[in-house]
Amino acid sequence: MANLGHNLSQRLAQSQTLALTPAMQLKLKLWQMNLLELSQTIERELGENPLLELLEDGDETPTLEALEEGHDSEVAEAGAEVPEGADSVDLGPLPETPGEMNPDADLEAFTEAGISQVQETEMGAENSWDLDVPRTSSLPDDERTSWEDRLSSTETLQEHLLGQLYQTLDPDDPRAVPFEALIDHVDPKGFLRLDPDQPTETCPRELAQDLGIGEDLLQELLEILQEFDPSGVGCFNVKESLLVQLRHAGAEPDDLAVRIIQEQTDLLSQRDNAKLRKAMGCTEEDLGEALAVLRHLHPTPGRAFDPESERVVKPDVVVLKGEDGNWKVYLNDETVPRLRVSGEYRHFLASAEAKDDKDFIRDKYRSARDFIRGVEDRNRTVLRVSASIVELQREFLEHGIERLRPMVLRDVAESTGFHESTISRVVKAKTIHTPQGLFDLNYFFSASLGSNSGDDVSATVVKHKIKALVQAEDPAKPLSDETIAKLLERDGIKVARRTVNKYREECKIPPASRRRRR
Repeated sequence: MANLGHNLSQRLAQSQTLALTPAMQLKLKLWQMNLLELSQTIERELGENPLLELLEDGDETPTLEALEEGHDSEVAEAGAEVPEGADSVDLGPLPETPGEMNPDADLEAFTEAGISQVQETEMGAENSWDLDVPRTSSLPDDERTSWEDRLSSTETLQEHLLGQLYQTLDPDDPRAVPFEALIDHVDPKGFLRLDPDQPTETCPRELAQDLGIGEDLLQELLEILQEFDPSGVGCFNVKESLLVQLRHAGAEPDDLAVRIIQEQTDLLSQRDNAKLRKAMGCTEEDLGEALAVLRHLHPTPGRAFDPESERVVKPDVVVLKGEDGNWKVYLNDETVPRLRVSGEYRHFLASAEAKDDKDFIRDKYRSARDFIRGVEDRNRTVLRVSASIVELQREFLEHGIERLRPMVLRDVAESTGFHESTISRVVKAKTIHTPQGLFDLNYFFSASLGSNSGDDVSATVVKHKIKALVQAEDPAKPLSDETIAKLLERDGIKVARRTVNKYREECKIPPASRRRRR
């Protein structure tokens, strides 16, 4: 009869597991934060940790010297380590750049509270922690003032849109007159209204009747207008505007952020993340990433041009050309206070009698130390990655989108020595102000296409050229995808018809059959 008993045995085995320390987990989170998120996180930490203090004016103790030692640099040399005390970037002399800056972007952050609530990136004067905080950025005050002056424009939203219209359509184009009338119906917030002075929503049919044009022509004009700057302008409501902004940011139709706006704006505005997560059938991590994307949309795209509202433009990074002709890259940390561990730490520890009290103080000390180190590491890393991008895209800074080079995460990783996953985290949801305008750091990454000259061409440049060709076409004889491919090849860009079709659809340009107008 078989032995059915149980045998007990022991066996030794080796295994390795990778566990992130709390400090490393914090560092990964800080890398992904933009200026607004970092400011909010610091404010929260100041309220929760009694050993964390602001470094006030007149304090001689640098941030990390209050702990042990470290770096205190806010300006990096492109493609190099961030040395202590560095205050400039020398990217080599370049020719002067003609033209003006294009600062037309509104950096209001879209909060988790939903569509109706907006958190400005600049903390108001009523925030006590922002009153006496020295500016830690190495951006000189005179250059900061000059930069802010350039961002302060008296141009109205209608003037800004008309300027783009005149660059898009020929004055003799029969669409120009109804297009001007359409722009007159854009209210100060950037939405289309029958009466721009009244907040009442309208619909395409009513607007077409008011303009005296057909709905097909109105749709054609809307498709052009909604490609204008600022992103999301020329829509009938907030929901439509947010979806347009997501499309401009490269979101796919099935992305979670897009689906939330399409399906669950009520739960979004209620800030009920648990119900929202259940309704969308997603993980907490995926929801957090989607909300981070939504926080950077602009519920009122025209607000930057509204004279009745305070204009707020706060990019994470600023690129300026020095008097010597060299490019300099700065962290824009004007609203981010410098921190230190309280000098009363040892006194608190010595006066504590109970073991639990001592453990609490030591824990808060370690937390404050790790947080300060994490913030400064985040600043150095963002600066270093941004400087690398500027170095790789210097031709774009000088000459505009036509000179945007193809670039992938690996290019910046090789330049900085960071892993590609680090680069991906650092560029997430951050903006950079350049002489060519305000851009997401992600904007500079694009696939490459071949050319007759042997140099690769950025897919972003190809999309830009496709838009330009379509905008300049004869409405009675719109260009087919095959014709566009041939025209691009004439410019030295090798691209297949199916690629033109793909890029045209990504740009939300209808096919030639739908663009034809007699």
